[in-house]
Amino acid sequence: MVILIFDYFLGIIMKKILASSALALCLQGLSPMLYADQMSAAEKQGLVKDAKTQVMSLAGALTATLKQGIKTDGHAASVKLCNLQAPAITKASSIEGGATEWTVSRTSLKLRSPANVPEGWVEQVMKDFEQRKANGEPAETIAHTEVRDGKFYLVKAIPTKAGCLACHGSNVAEDVKSKLADLYPNDKATGFNVDDIRGVFVASKKL
Repeated sequence: MVILIFDYFLGIIMKKILASSALALCLQGLSPMLYADQMSAAEKQGLVKDAKTQVMSLAGALTATLKQGIKTDGHAASVKLCNLQAPAITKASSIEGGATEWTVSRTSLKLRSPANVPEGWVEQVMKDFEQRKANGEPAETIAHTEVRDGKFYLVKAIPTKAGCLACHGSNVAEDVKSKLADLYPNDKATGFNVDDIRGVFVASKKL
């Protein structure tokens, strides 16, 4: 009798364990979507703040390197400097962000480097950015966040500054054109005006 009672309760316990395990597996498979739906405003705000910090860190490092190159050797030489150092600086930014699991990259609808081809969904976000700007939103403030494939993403527009026009504008000097043609034969990243969206930073973190 005791054994029968023990077996009965053991069966109930095992059923609960199995049910809990199945639920856990189900939730695990859906966790990114559930996390996105249940993310509090404070959590999202924190992620956006961290992502912007990562983006500003990379932007600052790239700008400082470029300014120093222009000051030392001029704009044409800085094109080569950017070609050599920008990928390494971007990679280092992501490695540095590894401690906080952030990865940061750059891309554009008008590419200079073929290494920066956007994913399909990012390309669509950039097209949406152009429409938002056409509707009057300043490029400086345009951004997009979403959760996909278990990651949080911030896509931040890069506004064209006056200092960018020497290499990205409509009246690029001949020596700069020549250097661009040598290093980026399929370059599309010219013809911009001040406040145009030159591209985007994409910051991501695994949830």
